[in-house]
Amino acid sequence: MRACLLLTALLALPAAAADLDLPALMGMLAAVTAAKQSFVENKRSALLSAPLVLKGTLAYVRPDRLEKHVLSPYEENTVIAGDAVSIENRSLKQKRYFSLSSSSAAMALIEGLRATLAGDAPALERHYAIRLEGSQDAWLMTLTPRDEKLAALVTRIRIAGARERLKRIEVDESSGDQSAMLIGPEAP
Repeated sequence: MRACLLLTALLALPAAAADLDLPALMGMLAAVTAAKQSFVENKRSALLSAPLVLKGTLAYVRPDRLEKHVLSPYEENTVIAGDAVSIENRSLKQKRYFSLSSSSAAMALIEGLRATLAGDAPALERHYAIRLEGSQDAWLMTLTPRDEKLAALVTRIRIAGARERLKRIEVDESSGDQSAMLIGPEAP
């Protein structure tokens, strides 16, 4: 009898450990106030004869600051703080500034990433249908745009991680172009 109860308890553990719901994931992500990691991004486009491989660092500071510093194959810094976006390409000696509010699709794309990093499920659900699968140690969240303008640009975003860490972001564009970014020490 005792062996039967023990076996039942042991069989129930993996199922409970495997389940991860959106509130639990958002809670883990919300605990991170700032993060900085290296990345390697592969961009595939019909306009390119070979994938473009970018390497650099990503930074996030709560509540709304995102930074992407490309170090190779060229130098470019993108900073998003609130509604303001600045892009500085040191290789081309160019600086550009614009407001996210000038494009509802760009705003929804960035807000989706910021809402994920902030663990803000209501903000994320405003812009995307969400499918979450996996466990705390290996989860995959698939975001499908709700907004028609955003859906005209992006068909799906897949974000994979472990606990509060994002490890991979894949973006499938409506044009057929794709990008896949590895984040963290696993990035070669």
